[in-house]
Amino acid sequence: MVKQKFIQMKQPLLGQKIQEWRRARGLTQEELVERCNINVRTIQRIEAGEVTPRSYTVKAILEVLEVNPEEIPNDGFEVEEPNKGSISSWLRFSFIAGIVYLIFVIAETLFDIYLLSGKSSLSLVWGYAYTFLKSLVLILFILFTFGFYKLGDMFSNLLLKTVVILLMIATSVFIVEDVVAYWMGKELMLELVLRSLVIGVLYVLFAVCLLQLSKKRGNLYLITGVLGILSGLSFLSLIFFIPGLIMLTLFEIMLVVLLYEEFKSKTIERISKREVVLNSIHHAKPTP
Repeated sequence: MVKQKFIQMKQPLLGQKIQEWRRARGLTQEELVERCNINVRTIQRIEAGEVTPRSYTVKAILEVLEVNPEEIPNDGFEVEEPNKGSISSWLRFSFIAGIVYLIFVIAETLFDIYLLSGKSSLSLVWGYAYTFLKSLVLILFILFTFGFYKLGDMFSNLLLKTVVILLMIATSVFIVEDVVAYWMGKELMLELVLRSLVIGVLYVLFAVCLLQLSKKRGNLYLITGVLGILSGLSFLSLIFFIPGLIMLTLFEIMLVVLLYEEFKSKTIERISKREVVLNSIHHAKPTP
């Protein structure tokens, strides 16, 4: 039986290997499809490298051919867990969400400053606009920071994953509180102090995770981590709350850059693997 850990191979090498394994077992295409419960045309197209079959189809074929994952060569193959998905796709999605988030968070900040100035009055139009803006910022923030959850998963960094989840929860609570306070006409001066302390602690922990990863990932993580530490300490001090907002903006810009660089790194890695596969096919001896 093929184990749950699945070996994802790219065409045309996948079809070439299936053909080799089938012939080694002394099976014709008709005999193979009979046991796999698929049609002959499908196996013909798979072996010819014309289509990339679904994972369950490959699994069924390998089970019939009695091929274990350990028998499959490592060079030119990608090893993936079925539930992990593509990390590069998530990183690309998150850094794009981060760019949009930075744009809207500026509008949110200006809106909050305007409300704190006491010049505005409660109105339905402003209320709906404020609620929509806050909701949009929350969604974008979650999509943005989820990229770091995926990085924490990739680097097996439990603290980073935990901090990201806590940031999502804290931000959700703060934004809901803002919207409710607007509609109720309530001021949040005391709550702002508590928020500053919570945000300060979480960003210091976030930055510590990045500094830990800088030993393996380089100066970009180091610079971003230092900015995160400064941001967190500014919020914890309370008196440097305003400079802390400026520092936080720089920190979040660097986080977007970091996600982009990781996405680029993963893309290059994927292209390199593809070139290895193509080179191995080019130099492979034809199957008799």
